[in-house]
Amino acid sequence: MSFIDMIKSDLLNVDRIDVQFADGNKMSITDPKTIQDIISQIRSLRLRETNSKGVGYLYFLDLKEGDKTYRFDSSLTFDGKTYEAIDDSVKELNDFIIKMGKDKIPDLLPGVEDSQGYQPASKRYQFT
Repeated sequence: MSFIDMIKSDLLNVDRIDVQFADGNKMSITDPKTIQDIISQIRSLRLRETNSKGVGYLYFLDLKEGDKTYRFDSSLTFDGKTYEAIDDSVKELNDFIIKMGKDKIPDLLPGVEDSQGYQPASKRYQFT
């Protein structure tokens, strides 16, 4: 099952994405190319329902499509049900969102790195 199937929208008209990170930081994405990159990754997710419960989220995305808002939660919980990704596509999406967030907000999610160990330049190098 895909996220698109669950929400019954193809998400072709998303014009803004609001991101809320677990540490309270927020950002809005309005660049059409970035929105399409994110939507493309969300569209490729393949999910299956699971009995395990998520332990929280790194972020959630509010996908704004006209007067409708669809929430995508990194813990893959929708309508009270928990899902798991069938492949690594959700990890790639998480890495993309975290990297983009840390590029804009250097102190975002302290202690959290993406799966490749990414940290923004301000954290990788010590300037004297």
